[in-house]
Amino acid sequence: MKKQGIVAGLFTLVMLMFVVMNVWADKTDLSDDIAAGEERLGEIESLYGEMQEKIDSLEENKENLSNYLASLNQSYEAAQTLIDTYNGQISEKQADIDAINEKLKEAEHEQAEQYEAMKLRIQYMYESGDMDIINVFLSDGTIEDMLNQVEYISKIMEYDRSKMDEYENLLLTITVMKQQAEEEMNQLSTLKSEQESVVSDLAKLMDEASLNIKAHQEQISAAEQEALAYEQEIENQRNSLEELKQEESRRVAESISESIRESEEASRRQAAIDAGETYEETTTSAYIPEANDLQKLAAIIYCEAGGEPYEGQLAVGTVVMNRVESPRFPNTIEEVLMQPYQFTPVGSGRYAIALAKEPDPSCLRAATEVLINGVRTGRWLFFRVANGIIQGDIIGNQVFY
Repeated sequence: MKKQGIVAGLFTLVMLMFVVMNVWADKTDLSDDIAAGEERLGEIESLYGEMQEKIDSLEENKENLSNYLASLNQSYEAAQTLIDTYNGQISEKQADIDAINEKLKEAEHEQAEQYEAMKLRIQYMYESGDMDIINVFLSDGTIEDMLNQVEYISKIMEYDRSKMDEYENLLLTITVMKQQAEEEMNQLSTLKSEQESVVSDLAKLMDEASLNIKAHQEQISAAEQEALAYEQEIENQRNSLEELKQEESRRVAESISESIRESEEASRRQAAIDAGETYEETTTSAYIPEANDLQKLAAIIYCEAGGEPYEGQLAVGTVVMNRVESPRFPNTIEEVLMQPYQFTPVGSGRYAIALAKEPDPSCLRAATEVLINGVRTGRWLFFRVANGIIQGDIIGNQVFY
């Protein structure tokens, strides 16, 4: 008996090691995928960080360009203000020059009139004999008359000369004023031209700065779109990793349950052998459909694969029946479908709605093939929407494993 106990203990230890090895083997099926997913997640996060740094740098450059453009704009406005000031001064100076020209014209006209009047007077005195001094002396007049006549002629000549000198000085003064005004006008025009050149250069620099700002904004927008894509990829990768880890945990739990069952089965077998009894292994008998099983199976096929090809509908029905026939799951369609967190349409209420309606012909046909005719298109126990993460047989938009 003691020997049998030792043997049984060793057997149990071996079976426990077998359980652990099975669990570890099943776990490592996904560990490489998880490690690769985490590595990829790190790469994407690194790329996302680099893109954020690029966006920050572009934003900083754009802000500097905006400040530079604002400075150029201030200089442009200041130069434009100077041009407006010079335009006003040039207009005023032109008005002064026009007034001077008018005065010059008037003075020249008055000088010409005075000259013509002087010529007429000289001509008159000459023709009338007043200019003939000899005639004055030879005339019958008195000395006093003679002196008076000479003095009269002298005063007229002096007046004319004085007037001519006065007009000459006036013309000279006006001419000097005109030259000065024109010089000032030229200086103002030069200053205005210089500022117009400054405005032209500033306008070119402002255009270049605006184009650079626009280019930076386009680069920022493109970088933000790329960063957004990285964000989405990070989110997808995290979700994928979470699904892989959940699947790993589920497989570990199922593996433990299956290993324990096998261990218990082996223990019972060993116990029977040790007791000298005949051991009969548990076998699964053929499933006998219950009431409404066909409608239930057709309804879940419709909810899970109504829009899938007929092969996919057969596959969903196969998964349900494989579970019914597996010792790891309940033994009836009703119990399999009602297991918590197994079939999403059951939890959402879509299954109940589908069950209350007339069965879809294609789904009813698939349910009949699987349930009544015993068709099994695979040994799968699970399926889900294909996402490239879980490996298995792809049928339509779903993966079966």
